Amino acid sequence: MLGFVIGDNKMVTGFRLVGVKGVEVSTVDEAREALSNTLSRSDVALIMLSQQFSPQMQAEIARIRASRVTPLIVELPGSVGPRSEMKLSDLISKNLGIKI
Repeated sequence: MLGFVIGDNKMVTGFRLVGVKGVEVSTVDEAREALSNTLSRSDVALIMLSQQFSPQMQAEIARIRASRVTPLIVELPGSVGPRSEMKLSDLISKNLGIKI
């Protein structure tokens, strides 16, 4: 099972450097289309979505999370957009529902 990133150029490039494939998007509509295309793939277990786009997609993300076990959708700070002051461990805890 693979991880897949949806975000801006810098975010996607950073993940590509460590071997994670992804798609560069610049609008919420492009992010929605990329998410839809990624959901159709059976080999993706984790989708990392830039917080630059996720606030406008919360209803869709909640629907997907409620109806599917996989893939797990994790919202991460990107190079553009809101900055999270949360530690990485707190982001993981929030998205996975576990305390580490």
